[in-house]
Amino acid sequence: KKGEIVFSGTCVVFFGFMLYESLDLLGQGRPGEVGSGLWPFMSLAVSLALSLMMLTASVKKRRAAAGEAPPEPSAEARAETKRQRTTVFLSVVAFLAYILLIPWIGFILATLLYILAFALALGERRRWVLAVSPFLVTAVIVAVFAKFITIPFPKGVGVFAELSRLFY
Repeated sequence: KKGEIVFSGTCVVFFGFMLYESLDLLGQGRPGEVGSGLWPFMSLAVSLALSLMMLTASVKKRRAAAGEAPPEPSAEARAETKRQRTTVFLSVVAFLAYILLIPWIGFILATLLYILAFALALGERRRWVLAVSPFLVTAVIVAVFAKFITIPFPKGVGVFAELSRLFY
Protein backbone atom coordinates (compact mmCIF):
# COMPACT_ATOMS: atom_id res chain seq x y z
CA LYS A 1 0.00 0.00 0.00
CA LYS A 2 2.90 2.34 0.66
CA GLY A 3 4.14 1.65 -2.86
CA GLU A 4 0.80 2.82 -4.29
CA ILE A 5 1.13 6.12 -2.45
CA VAL A 6 4.72 6.61 -3.64
CA PHE A 7 3.77 5.76 -7.23
CA SER A 8 0.73 8.04 -7.17
CA GLY A 9 2.74 10.87 -5.65
CA THR A 10 5.44 10.44 -8.29
CA CYS A 11 2.79 10.58 -11.02
CA VAL A 12 1.31 13.77 -9.54
CA VAL A 13 4.73 15.44 -9.46
CA PHE A 14 5.65 14.25 -12.95
CA PHE A 15 2.38 15.21 -14.63
CA GLY A 16 2.26 18.51 -12.72
CA PHE A 17 5.75 19.42 -13.93
CA MET A 18 4.99 18.36 -17.50
CA LEU A 19 1.72 20.31 -17.46
CA TYR A 20 3.60 23.42 -16.33
CA GLU A 21 6.15 22.92 -19.11
CA SER A 22 3.42 22.37 -21.72
CA LEU A 23 2.03 25.86 -21.11
CA ASP A 24 4.78 27.19 -23.40
CA LEU A 25 3.38 25.10 -26.28
CA LEU A 26 -0.09 26.63 -26.17
CA GLY A 27 -0.71 29.10 -28.93
CA GLN A 28 1.96 27.70 -31.21
CA GLY A 29 1.00 26.41 -34.62
CA ARG A 30 -0.63 27.64 -37.78
CA PRO A 31 -3.55 30.05 -37.65
CA GLY A 32 -6.90 28.30 -37.96
CA GLU A 33 -5.62 24.91 -36.74
CA VAL A 34 -6.18 23.33 -33.37
CA GLY A 35 -2.44 23.39 -32.79
CA SER A 36 -0.08 20.80 -31.50
CA GLY A 37 0.24 22.48 -28.10
CA LEU A 38 -3.37 21.87 -27.07
CA TRP A 39 -3.20 18.06 -27.12
CA PRO A 40 -0.27 17.67 -24.71
CA PHE A 41 -1.88 20.22 -22.39
CA MET A 42 -5.23 18.41 -22.38
CA SER A 43 -3.77 14.93 -21.93
CA LEU A 44 -1.44 16.09 -19.15
CA ALA A 45 -4.29 17.87 -17.35
CA VAL A 46 -6.38 14.69 -17.44
CA SER A 47 -3.38 12.62 -16.33
CA LEU A 48 -2.74 14.98 -13.43
CA ALA A 49 -6.38 14.86 -12.34
CA LEU A 50 -6.44 11.05 -12.49
CA SER A 51 -3.15 10.85 -10.59
CA LEU A 52 -4.56 13.09 -7.87
CA MET A 53 -7.63 10.86 -7.62
CA MET A 54 -5.41 7.78 -7.41
CA LEU A 55 -3.27 9.40 -4.69
CA THR A 56 -6.35 10.35 -2.67
CA ALA A 57 -7.78 6.83 -2.93
CA SER A 58 -4.45 5.27 -1.93
CA VAL A 59 -4.12 7.51 1.12
CA LYS A 60 -7.70 6.74 2.19
CA LYS A 61 -7.12 3.01 1.76
CA ARG A 62 -3.89 3.20 3.77
CA ARG A 63 -5.59 5.07 6.61
CA ALA A 64 -8.45 2.55 6.70
CA ALA A 65 -6.04 -0.39 6.87
CA ALA A 66 -3.64 1.25 9.36
CA GLY A 67 -4.86 -0.72 12.37
CA GLU A 68 -5.06 -4.12 10.65
CA ALA A 69 -2.23 -6.67 10.49
CA PRO A 70 -1.26 -7.52 6.91
CA PRO A 71 -2.47 -10.98 5.88
CA GLU A 72 -0.02 -13.65 4.69
CA PRO A 73 -0.24 -13.90 0.89
CA SER A 74 -1.66 -17.15 -0.46
CA ALA A 75 -0.11 -19.25 -3.21
CA GLU A 76 -2.68 -17.83 -5.64
CA ALA A 77 -1.76 -14.27 -4.65
CA ARG A 78 1.95 -14.99 -5.15
CA ALA A 79 1.23 -16.54 -8.56
CA GLU A 80 -0.86 -13.50 -9.54
CA THR A 81 1.94 -11.16 -8.44
CA LYS A 82 4.42 -13.11 -10.56
CA ARG A 83 2.07 -12.97 -13.57
CA GLN A 84 1.65 -9.21 -13.12
CA ARG A 85 5.41 -8.67 -12.95
CA THR A 86 5.89 -10.71 -16.12
CA THR A 87 3.21 -8.66 -17.87
CA VAL A 88 4.88 -5.39 -16.84
CA PHE A 89 8.30 -6.66 -17.92
CA LEU A 90 7.04 -7.77 -21.35
CA SER A 91 5.18 -4.48 -21.79
CA VAL A 92 8.32 -2.48 -21.04
CA VAL A 93 10.37 -4.60 -23.44
CA ALA A 94 7.76 -4.08 -26.17
CA PHE A 95 7.77 -0.32 -25.55
CA LEU A 96 11.58 -0.07 -25.63
CA ALA A 97 11.67 -2.07 -28.87
CA TYR A 98 9.02 0.27 -30.29
CA ILE A 99 11.08 3.35 -29.40
CA LEU A 100 14.19 1.82 -30.96
CA LEU A 101 12.41 0.70 -34.15
CA ILE A 102 10.51 3.90 -34.99
CA PRO A 103 13.45 5.76 -36.58
CA TRP A 104 14.35 2.76 -38.74
CA ILE A 105 11.06 1.28 -39.90
CA GLY A 106 8.83 4.32 -39.49
CA PHE A 107 5.86 5.11 -37.30
CA ILE A 108 3.21 3.07 -39.09
CA LEU A 109 4.97 -0.30 -39.17
CA ALA A 110 6.49 0.15 -35.71
CA THR A 111 3.08 1.00 -34.25
CA LEU A 112 1.45 -2.00 -35.91
CA LEU A 113 4.09 -4.29 -34.40
CA TYR A 114 3.96 -2.56 -31.01
CA ILE A 115 0.18 -2.84 -30.65
CA LEU A 116 0.38 -6.54 -31.52
CA ALA A 117 3.26 -7.18 -29.09
CA PHE A 118 1.58 -5.17 -26.32
CA ALA A 119 -1.71 -7.03 -26.73
CA LEU A 120 0.15 -10.34 -26.54
CA ALA A 121 2.05 -9.16 -23.44
CA LEU A 122 -1.24 -8.27 -21.79
CA GLY A 123 -2.49 -11.81 -22.43
CA GLU A 124 -4.82 -11.24 -25.36
CA ARG A 125 -5.30 -14.45 -27.33
CA ARG A 126 -8.40 -13.82 -29.45
CA ARG A 127 -7.20 -13.95 -33.04
CA TRP A 128 -9.67 -11.40 -34.38
CA VAL A 129 -8.57 -8.85 -31.77
CA LEU A 130 -4.90 -9.49 -32.56
CA ALA A 131 -5.64 -9.13 -36.28
CA VAL A 132 -7.83 -6.02 -36.17
CA SER A 133 -6.60 -3.89 -33.27
CA PRO A 134 -3.11 -3.02 -34.62
CA PHE A 135 -4.58 -1.74 -37.87
CA LEU A 136 -7.48 0.08 -36.23
CA VAL A 137 -5.38 1.81 -33.56
CA THR A 138 -2.67 2.80 -36.05
CA ALA A 139 -5.24 4.14 -38.52
CA VAL A 140 -6.93 6.25 -35.84
CA ILE A 141 -3.62 7.67 -34.61
CA VAL A 142 -2.45 8.53 -38.13
CA ALA A 143 -5.82 10.04 -39.03
CA VAL A 144 -5.98 12.22 -35.93
CA PHE A 145 -2.37 13.30 -35.60
CA ALA A 146 -0.92 13.19 -39.11
CA LYS A 147 -4.01 14.34 -41.01
CA PHE A 148 -6.11 16.41 -38.58
CA ILE A 149 -3.43 18.05 -36.42
CA THR A 150 -0.68 17.76 -39.08
CA ILE A 151 2.03 16.44 -36.79
CA PRO A 152 4.73 14.69 -38.82
CA PHE A 153 5.67 11.15 -37.81
CA PRO A 154 9.01 9.42 -38.44
CA LYS A 155 8.94 7.87 -41.89
CA GLY A 156 11.77 5.36 -41.52
CA VAL A 157 14.64 4.58 -43.83
CA GLY A 158 14.71 3.27 -47.39
CA VAL A 159 11.72 1.18 -48.44
CA PHE A 160 10.01 1.97 -45.13
CA ALA A 161 10.14 5.69 -45.94
CA GLU A 162 8.50 5.00 -49.29
CA LEU A 163 5.78 2.97 -47.56
CA SER A 164 5.15 5.79 -45.07
CA ARG A 165 4.82 8.36 -47.84
CA LEU A 166 1.82 6.43 -49.15
CA PHE A 167 -0.08 7.25 -45.97
CA TYR A 168 1.13 10.74 -44.98
